[in-house]
Amino acid sequence: MEGREARFLGGAIVLILAGISWGGLPKEVLDRGTGPWPVEVKGHLPVGAGEHPRLLFRASDIQKMRERAKTPEGQAIIRRLRAQLNGSDGETLPSKFVERGGRAPSDSDRSLDYYTFSHAAGFGLLYRITGDAKYAGLGKQCMEKAFEGIMDRDVRYSFRKPSGALRAGPVLGWTAVGYDLCYDGWDETFRRKAAAELQDYSEGSWCSIEELTRGERQHPGSNHWGMQVGGAALALLAIVGDPGVEMGKIGPLLAQSQRAALINMTQGFGSGGFFAEGDGTGSMASHISFLPALQAWRTAAGKDFYTPRPNARWMALKWFFLTALGGDPENLRASFPERGAYPHNIWSRQGLSGGGYFSIGFGLATDEERSAILWFYERAGVKDFDVKCGFGLDAPGPYPHHSVLAYVNWPIGMKPKDPDEVLPHVFLDDRWGFYAWRNRWQDEGDVIISILTKQAKGNFDCKAEDTLTIQAGREKRRWGKIKGGFKGEFLPASDGSTILETGDGSWLAIDFSKASGADAMLLMTGPGAPAEGAVEAGGRRFAFLFLGGRAPAPKAEGERVVAGGQTVRFDGKRIILGR
Repeated sequence: MEGREARFLGGAIVLILAGISWGGLPKEVLDRGTGPWPVEVKGHLPVGAGEHPRLLFRASDIQKMRERAKTPEGQAIIRRLRAQLNGSDGETLPSKFVERGGRAPSDSDRSLDYYTFSHAAGFGLLYRITGDAKYAGLGKQCMEKAFEGIMDRDVRYSFRKPSGALRAGPVLGWTAVGYDLCYDGWDETFRRKAAAELQDYSEGSWCSIEELTRGERQHPGSNHWGMQVGGAALALLAIVGDPGVEMGKIGPLLAQSQRAALINMTQGFGSGGFFAEGDGTGSMASHISFLPALQAWRTAAGKDFYTPRPNARWMALKWFFLTALGGDPENLRASFPERGAYPHNIWSRQGLSGGGYFSIGFGLATDEERSAILWFYERAGVKDFDVKCGFGLDAPGPYPHHSVLAYVNWPIGMKPKDPDEVLPHVFLDDRWGFYAWRNRWQDEGDVIISILTKQAKGNFDCKAEDTLTIQAGREKRRWGKIKGGFKGEFLPASDGSTILETGDGSWLAIDFSKASGADAMLLMTGPGAPAEGAVEAGGRRFAFLFLGGRAPAPKAEGERVVAGGQTVRFDGKRIILGR
């Protein structure tokens, strides 16, 4: 294990990864940002050999988890979890098991009485919060079904012979969460059997734990990749140091897993959480197993991938930043500026490929960010929709792990806080040239602006855009010509107001100051400036778009244009705003 070692200290296994040789990592991993990545979690206590749970919460947190069951939120989540486990009370196994070659339920079949790959995790949570070993026993039966080859309700997913590596990763990962939660309720023989199944997982081409850890099927720009490496990370972290586990194999794989996480966040995704293939595929590459794996890295191994750099942060937060308020909470996709492949996955909370946007985000976010996400959950009408439909919290789909994540991660007792007080008003993904601005979080009049200035390409691609996408007042529109992207430094003001030069020498100003009287003023001058709404001043054409508030009538005054209380001129080099 060159440059790293695994040690047992006081019965605990500590992975010493600081000395890893970074050979083979892309240069941008080291150049983007400053300081180490991941960072060590302060006060983290190493996991003891055989200590469980450890992935989503620690053994020392069990009493705190049990206290959650006394709250209205916890009770609502548990009711939903029980329904997801067998269609009613969660006291028995589900009655419907899809055997290999059997018929899966149709997409319209919303029955909750089908076995899924996260049933063991669901029963495991009930075991931990009740202390009743019968739930660990039910989890064991689910685990045995997985080992026997029983398939998920979506037959592409199966512990035995799944439909490729992208399905194998999540199944392996969430099976490992079931192992972690049920561990203390099983006999030693079955613990060792389950650990061996995870350690030696190999289910066909590209579907060994070694291949999944390294993401050998496809590449980071494919939606397959994050699902593989995230699922493998959950499995490795679940079994490291346990009795019977071969640390000569698992130690080096953990080091490779850490490296794969960084590669996913810098090659598939960029610093602003934009994905090579777009939004629908990106939700698969981030949410199904990868972001939960980052939570497990922090909880079990004391490695924080979230706070040092913005990459993982925006994988989670971009969904709330880019989604307009005032839309249908059952169809948030319509309020989002979708780009790229698989748009049906965007905000698809009923299914697997996009579920858990809130509960997964809570698991990684800072306390301030959690308060902002909670505000959005309530203000966007999602909470009322979930309550009305009996979905617990953020678990409208049939998969128990969504309720497991909600139960563990929900900020129970926290007061929502306006994202305007927490989140920035602009973010940039420098890998893919994706820019996004938002003037506020208030109502359907919020102004959200975005543009992808570079072609993002995995197996599918998102073509570079030459116009801004603007969401305001339940409408989406295009405005301006942004040829060649932007050049020069990106130096937005604290309110998100920005002045940028485009590749063809045009200038764009986004003004959220309200000085003009409008909530947002967009201004362009140069070849890309629209003819509509243009005013001539100083031999130049200035095009305006006013959104919300009171739109002024801009007028020329010599070299400048006056728009309400705002003034605009061109000093020969760039746009100058008076305020």
